Amino acid sequence: MSYSPPATDGDQTLTVIHALDNIGDAYSFAAPASVAYPLANLAIYVPFSVSEAVTVQEGWVISGTVAGGNFDIGVYSAAGVRLTSSGSTARSASAVNNTTAMTNLDLAPGTRYYMAFSADTTANYIATASVAGLNEAMGILESTTSFVLPTNPTLSRTTRAYIPHFGLNLYTVAL
Repeated sequence: MSYSPPATDGDQTLTVIHALDNIGDAYSFAAPASVAYPLANLAIYVPFSVSEAVTVQEGWVISGTVAGGNFDIGVYSAAGVRLTSSGSTARSASAVNNTTAMTNLDLAPGTRYYMAFSADTTANYIATASVAGLNEAMGILESTTSFVLPTNPTLSRTTRAYIPHFGLNLYTVAL
């Protein structure tokens, strides 16, 4: 996991994780752009782990140039069980960072999780498009008819070359 520089918020330190953090330089050739979401009600699951105990408090996604629709961001266990999600959240104006609260979830270091994103329309989001097969090779999964994010989705390997720019805001408690 790649961290942004920590920011202090009272007794907490904010850390941001992005869906592309675990992939490293695999996407360095692809510039982000406003791209239509590939399929209404599609959920995308990106694997990640953390190196220290943290608490998930928020999810975020960057809207593209076509506004409208709703999204849901969540965290799943390695077994594919939803641990928390924001629920259906209305997108705000285009080309902005949409942040949404979710029930706090403590994550353990060294454990595999999936951050998940789902949208109910094919409205545009800021995304990175890769070459076919790269997402599958990176362990990214998907499920269809998955808006809002289901408790126990039917997961399959993705063949799509699309990753929306979304992520989680994580907090550690200052000692």
